[in-house]
Amino acid sequence: MKEKMFKNLSLKILSAVFAVVLWTIIVNIYDPTTSYTFSNVTVQLINTESLTDKNYSYEVVEGGKISVYVSGPKSVVTNIKASDIVATADLSKISAFADYVDIHVSVVQNGQVLNSVEATPKTSAVKLSIENRDTKTVNVVTNVTGNPADGHAVVKESLNPASIKVTGPSSVIDTISYAGISYDVTGATGDVHGDADIHLYDDDANEIKDESIDMSQTSVSYTAQVVRFKNVSIEAQTSGTPKDGYRVNSITYNKNQVQVYGDENALNNLEKIVIPASNINVEDLSEDRVFKFSLDNYIDKSLHILNNSRVEITVKIVPVSSDKIVFNTSDIKVVGLNTGMSYNFIDKTINIDVERNADNTATLDASRITVSASLSDYTTSGEVNVKLDVKLPEGYTLKSKDLTVKAELKSNNSETKAEETATKAGTTNTTER
Repeated sequence: MKEKMFKNLSLKILSAVFAVVLWTIIVNIYDPTTSYTFSNVTVQLINTESLTDKNYSYEVVEGGKISVYVSGPKSVVTNIKASDIVATADLSKISAFADYVDIHVSVVQNGQVLNSVEATPKTSAVKLSIENRDTKTVNVVTNVTGNPADGHAVVKESLNPASIKVTGPSSVIDTISYAGISYDVTGATGDVHGDADIHLYDDDANEIKDESIDMSQTSVSYTAQVVRFKNVSIEAQTSGTPKDGYRVNSITYNKNQVQVYGDENALNNLEKIVIPASNINVEDLSEDRVFKFSLDNYIDKSLHILNNSRVEITVKIVPVSSDKIVFNTSDIKVVGLNTGMSYNFIDKTINIDVERNADNTATLDASRITVSASLSDYTTSGEVNVKLDVKLPEGYTLKSKDLTVKAELKSNNSETKAEETATKAGTTNTTER
């Protein structure tokens, strides 16, 4: 048996080699080896949680899509489609000091890996940009566009939620200042509500668009309360007397009117908001004083001030600048003198005290003053104090009160009768002689 096995051994070996060569030739003739390059194959990232669980974020810089060289029997390769190429990069294999992950490529058909072909990626690794991943909470800010109907305003807004959480690369999250929504109230006479998409903004109100950012939610529900309002003026007066030598020059407001809303009956009955004089006491003041009030305290509790209810009232206190003017009575304009009456001013001059208004430094000259006296009430002779009417140019105030001038009035009719009586008496005396 052993002799038969080794008989013609060299011939048997030669036959085996010849058979293998012949099989190879036949295979190459009928199913030759071929190759094909598949382009734009997407590399799938696996085990991404190995980064995200450590609060890292990543971005593919290079190698997201690659070309794959496949070679093998023509009968197999020609049946391979691009969708059969599986390219993966295992992020669990990345180290803290590397930003590259090797790409593994295989050909899979019907759930089975084809071992009869060889697949080689032309790009051997995926390059990543890896950084810390942060989360922070930002407030939602509204941007109301348009205007409600005339005489109406948005007085209150409510959002659900009023803030959201944003998560992403630290460098991006650090730039986010707030979340914003926008909605329109054009022509509204009542409440406006709905849902609005959220956008992210930096400190300069530039919108941030980055797919690496995750938001806890992408929209917000809003409600805008729209009410009717009324423009109401503010009125204030002062009490007390400033320090000697000073006076109240003016009262000014940082706003002259406010918009009020609330109960319709109370609103219709409100004509103005009055701050009592007792609340603005200028007693013994020698300099300006600012009084601050909340207008809510001076209206019905069912009403509200739109926007800011605070008002500042400035009382300007100025020194009393006065001039004492000597006025000639001969320059007094007399009106209403009755027929048969004559007059003579006993006082040759009168003193007129005048205060200059604020910022007025010019001394007043007597020639710019008009003084008149009415004598219409006088019909009999005698000395009287006649009340004077004084007109001053703009910028001056009369300090003298109840200014009068002493005058002597005479009835010409009385003098004529006296003369006639004297003449008659003289004629009688002559006759008696």
